[in-house]
Amino acid sequence: MTYYPKSQIKTNLYTNGGEYILSTTEQIYKGYFYEVSNGNKYTGTSPSNPPNILLLPKPSLLNSIGNGPDDVQGIITIQEFSYTPSSLPFDRSIPSPIQPLPTQQDKDLGVFPRYFCKKNNENIYIEIDKEQFTKLQSKDKTIAWDLYTPKQVLWQIKGDKTQTYNANKNNVSLIEQRDKWYGFTQYFKDRFLKYYLES
Repeated sequence: MTYYPKSQIKTNLYTNGGEYILSTTEQIYKGYFYEVSNGNKYTGTSPSNPPNILLLPKPSLLNSIGNGPDDVQGIITIQEFSYTPSSLPFDRSIPSPIQPLPTQQDKDLGVFPRYFCKKNNENIYIEIDKEQFTKLQSKDKTIAWDLYTPKQVLWQIKGDKTQTYNANKNNVSLIEQRDKWYGFTQYFKDRFLKYYLES
């Protein structure tokens, strides 16, 4: 397979199964894929996530209909009853890790909202930004909201050092216990004073 630099690869795309087929078996493909600069699409989240099978556009139902006079009604019927805006396939992104920084307003308040999400079928945690958090929470169709659950943590960055450490750790532990986010506390590697502002 041709090598492409990262700048020429769109990774972590997702299809619900209405657009592409596998070039090897011609079966409809549903899942993650990536796209390279020449427009080719391959299975997997990236080239480093094999198998990377070339995807082909799913043959259109319209292309299988002849061009005779009797076929015009058939085309209209398919368009009218089979295709609606809500059923059209679309590509979705998956959450991307982001390390946000507290704003001046956050520093003044002494509290920094941090956003995280968990992969529903695995104990994998990702820190995300507010935009991705909002999309996941509102079930935005451009992101894989059904595969990830978002949470907000109010992160203290001011005050007594020991109390700040304990407050952040307790907030994280509460989410782990209440929502069964096993391993969420360990995700922080005991850095519960991250972003702490020395007075």
